[in-house]
Amino acid sequence: MTVVVIYGFTGKYSGNAEYAWNHPEAGATHKCMLFLRQNLDSNEYQAAVAECRRYGFTDIENMRYGKLQVEVLNTDLYRGFAGFYEEALEEGSTLLFYPNKDAGGAAA
Repeated sequence: MTVVVIYGFTGKYSGNAEYAWNHPEAGATHKCMLFLRQNLDSNEYQAAVAECRRYGFTDIENMRYGKLQVEVLNTDLYRGFAGFYEEALEEGSTLLFYPNKDAGGAAA
């Protein structure tokens, strides 16, 4: 059964990605979410780390596995994640990073 699971992590963007994507500035460290298509709904840590590296992330820390309950994507709270789910289902994965904030609270 094909599923999409989520891995949350913190990592440093190296600038050396195998994928063309809207990446952060090289050298920056970000909290991220990897949506990964898998054959089983289980923690496949090594596959997730390898995929994060394909996106250009190194120094990966605090990797967390989470089961995605598809029905929550229809709720107002999680509707914004539906596109990431669909892309991962079609392409195999997608990654989003959260912009860092400077001391004044603005996105850096």
